Amino acid sequence: MAILASSPVALPEKPKGLPHPEYETPRGVSPLESVPKAGLQYPNYTPFKLPNLVEQPFTDRAAASDPAKSALLNAASKVIHLTPDIGTELVGLQIKDLTDTQKNELGRLVAERGVVFLRDQDLDVHEQIEFGAYYGPLHIHQMAGIIPDLPWVHPIHKDETAVNGRSHQIWHSDVSYEIQPPGLTMLRMDTLPNAGPDGSEVGGDTIWASGYAVYEYEALSPKLREILETLEAKHSGLAQAEKALRTNGCLRRDPIETIHPVVRTHPVTGWKTLYVNQNFTKELVGLEKRLGDAILDDLYRTIAESYEYQVRWKWSKNAVAIWDNRTTFHTGIFDYFPHLRHGLRVAPQAEKPYFDPASKTRAEALNDKA
Repeated sequence: MAILASSPVALPEKPKGLPHPEYETPRGVSPLESVPKAGLQYPNYTPFKLPNLVEQPFTDRAAASDPAKSALLNAASKVIHLTPDIGTELVGLQIKDLTDTQKNELGRLVAERGVVFLRDQDLDVHEQIEFGAYYGPLHIHQMAGIIPDLPWVHPIHKDETAVNGRSHQIWHSDVSYEIQPPGLTMLRMDTLPNAGPDGSEVGGDTIWASGYAVYEYEALSPKLREILETLEAKHSGLAQAEKALRTNGCLRRDPIETIHPVVRTHPVTGWKTLYVNQNFTKELVGLEKRLGDAILDDLYRTIAESYEYQVRWKWSKNAVAIWDNRTTFHTGIFDYFPHLRHGLRVAPQAEKPYFDPASKTRAEALNDKA
């Protein structure tokens, strides 16, 4: 790990060949301001090549945490569960000040509740990177725009040029086509759209749905769940890569397609979760296409229409959402064109998805404890 000379913030080792080596993001300044001020494109699409990803060992830090999560929860001034099944807000904490014990417990809380929210977080992008890297190697996107010197950060950026922004409003799990897709994922929003009828800061909410709860949904009969647990699905990054090349973007690695179980087991909770998504899941392996597509379409509709298993978050400046990308689906609401919305996402990679036949649904596990 390289330590910045001006600060006690540790960043991962930078990949070789990054574009614009003369540029360095200053501490305490949003790259939304500093990168254009340096005369560079933002988000930056200058091409550079990365080695293809290979499977790496991974241990979830939350696995060794106290299930009571007392060090974390007792430090918060308030714990607000936003819905019965998904979403918890912690009040009175600064994540950059958490101890390792509290960070491990936060990972467990995210694994259980799907997404955890904290408002008014006083941290810059360097501290955000350091926090994310605690949980695992940070993902660098195959084609998305980056901060030139901080490639682990995915800027969430739409403005008056986003004329096709609504096409991105699809329920998904981030880069599920990777060999080891991200687990715990962190987004901090620093610029909100002034899309209210009076010019107020309104718009750009994000919605998450619980894969645990959707999998238990009454529309998925025990017989269907039994079948789904025997199936695998192909997840593809090819269309995303083709779009990048077609629109004068860049491609940093060879695009891949990966086979993952349709139902995966979370390594910390031991609970089963549905793991297909409309953005990247292309087919069910071994089934006739028409049948496989019909099953997938039904699952996608179940995800989108399971309103009782969703939480909608209204952002405020410097609010943070930390979600488990293994067990949730999310979509951003594009209701703010042509106004600016900007945030920074950091995503540690997790384990290769797997299914343990001995694992249980969340409801089964909680009933056993009762």
